[in-house]
Amino acid sequence: MIDVMAERVGVVMQNRPVVALSSWTAEAIRVCAEAGKGLQVVTPAHSRLTLPLRLALTGPECRWVVTDPAGGYYDGFNGASLAWDGGAFSPDGGTAEAFKEAGADGTQIVVDATVRHTAYDTLSVGVVAQVMCEELGGAPPEGWGTSEPAGIAWDVERLTELCRDRAPQPTWLVFVGEGVVGTMTVRRTTSGVQETVTAGVGREVDVRGLVERLDAGFSLVSVVAQKVPGRADLTVEPRWSGPPVPVGMAVGPEAQAEAGMPVTGRADWVELSAGPEGWAEFARILRG
Repeated sequence: MIDVMAERVGVVMQNRPVVALSSWTAEAIRVCAEAGKGLQVVTPAHSRLTLPLRLALTGPECRWVVTDPAGGYYDGFNGASLAWDGGAFSPDGGTAEAFKEAGADGTQIVVDATVRHTAYDTLSVGVVAQVMCEELGGAPPEGWGTSEPAGIAWDVERLTELCRDRAPQPTWLVFVGEGVVGTMTVRRTTSGVQETVTAGVGREVDVRGLVERLDAGFSLVSVVAQKVPGRADLTVEPRWSGPPVPVGMAVGPEAQAEAGMPVTGRADWVELSAGPEGWAEFARILRG
């Protein structure tokens, strides 16, 4: 499953138009994480990554390594030129010209939501992902799994059973719905169970209804929504499409208290400026 196991990373070679978080790739990520290494996925310049794989390649030394048609390699997410240093592909200070070619001009909305549960015998997880699919895509999830394709029919009881069997280790899953693709992580904490869900949809959507449902049904920690330039199918190309910009955020009462913010008793949705200043507003809100 791993083509090269080096000092700091494992390297996986993929030569296909769309590279997904297959069972092989998911296992490679697990093996590398247990060894304290990152995973680097090498593809041709014509390849695209699925949203779950893009989200999975966020750890230390994890990277999407693209073979540059002009020679060498570059980072598919930011265009940094890469060179093999003996232990991993690392930036060499340049930027690949191939990355500067215009990418897709569509819009993706990516929403991150975190909720906390009190641990009890009849607790069900997965309902947050279900609510997000209903609000963002208009229908419940169709499937889930530990890798792509998410081919197991949606079943909260079966999903919960898997997470319970794996506890106290965290469980990372993928799910799909009507135009929605996402990932979820369920982990035990000192105070209960935390569920973190990221869902993407390839069009503009209003997130306020989602925030209201999550705030009403769960102990909501936070919701952050951002607009990401890209393809409607939620895959990512190794080209510059533009920076992500914030849409808005909400912070739940418990998290408000932990952050030293005024406690309102509810998770109020705050619209953020569409641009770099929006991220500055985001930071100011978190600082209280």
